[in-house]
Amino acid sequence: MKGFGFMHQVLRTSKILGAAIARRRKIAGLTQSDLAAKVNTRQATISDLENGKGGTRIDIVFAIMAAVNLEIVLQDRDAGKKMIADIF
Repeated sequence: MKGFGFMHQVLRTSKILGAAIARRRKIAGLTQSDLAAKVNTRQATISDLENGKGGTRIDIVFAIMAAVNLEIVLQDRDAGKKMIADIF
């Protein structure tokens, strides 16, 4: 999956994370069922995560992200910038 040119994205909500995973899954040509099989989980788990629902175990989230070649990079939050996502 290298070379998709996925730009850096700030993730501040589960909905943003879910949308990023769904976008990358589709680029990879995977269905939710395909991705679920790759990480040994249920299709419903993929659906819930992509729709921003909480409750997915963090180890499953990391496995899903690895399967679609995504990672999380932690950095200090810029306290001076207010994002629309911070309001909700």
